[in-house]
Amino acid sequence: MKEIKIIKANDISSILEKKEKEIMEIVANAYVEHKYGISSLPHSIFLRFPENKRNRIIGLPAYLGGEYNVAGMKWISSFPANTERNIERASAVLLMNELDTGHVKAILESSIISAKRTAGSAAIAAKLLHSNKNEDTIGFVGCGRINEEMYRFMRVAFPALNKIIIYDLSVERAKEFLEVVKLIGEIKTEIVNSVSEVLAAAQLTIFATTAGEPYVFDIAECNEKSTILNISLRDFDPEVVLKCDNVVDDLDHVCRENTSIHLTANKTGNIGFVRCGIADVIKNKQPGRIGGKPVMFSPFGLGVLDLALGKYVLAKADRNGIGTVMENFLP
Repeated sequence: MKEIKIIKANDISSILEKKEKEIMEIVANAYVEHKYGISSLPHSIFLRFPENKRNRIIGLPAYLGGEYNVAGMKWISSFPANTERNIERASAVLLMNELDTGHVKAILESSIISAKRTAGSAAIAAKLLHSNKNEDTIGFVGCGRINEEMYRFMRVAFPALNKIIIYDLSVERAKEFLEVVKLIGEIKTEIVNSVSEVLAAAQLTIFATTAGEPYVFDIAECNEKSTILNISLRDFDPEVVLKCDNVVDDLDHVCRENTSIHLTANKTGNIGFVRCGIADVIKNKQPGRIGGKPVMFSPFGLGVLDLALGKYVLAKADRNGIGTVMENFLP
């Protein structure tokens, strides 16, 4: 086989539109297969630029066995200044390989897959970890693409949701975020002026920012019923992390690259402040929360999730004749 299939963004969007429940199931199963089944997940590769430390391109190679039996790599860039140019911060491709020959069989646009698997993992965690299963108010810190996707998934995970509290350093971005939200569905909204106001108004809060170092040094507004989804990973000072009941996706992966978990481990000299991985909660080997502390979920973002969702997209595309086949691509 010398040809490969290319699947573009608009086709992937159409395949995954309104598939939040299915994506959450795929993500949950991938977490379990990774933890208790067969997988190979090397550390992500970070390509950085000496002249601009905010920019990076990340390679996430992975193999996931079991029902998925898929291998490949996501190659995703993050250039935060893109938002000032009115273009997407992140761009990505997903390479998928044949397991019998190792040949690349498909190239998928992957910023959409990446955003949806990220939101799916957060929604799974929120359902399992949050104390109020009928939550009606959620806070959003950061008004970029990821939190737009988070909102779609939270509507599914928490059907009682009727109000969101929003904060972003840019008021204009916050207003633009509201315009997107209104297109998705009617809901009460409030833009506030600080992180502390979000935490005071919402017991379930999602942090999805481009912060490169901690700026949240206190969460006095939180209590034992609060849940923080630490999606952007670097927002919280170690002292805040130590005040929380910490759940991660994969401790070996998240405890690096100066994440809040990594900084806390460096400060304390141990990793005992992390209670468990999310797969343990999915499999009922650990409770969602232990009481007395806010819960913080910190997912590094695992390549096995991209591959699991990529396989779903590719199967749908093959079944429906979607995508462009490039013949004689391989030598």
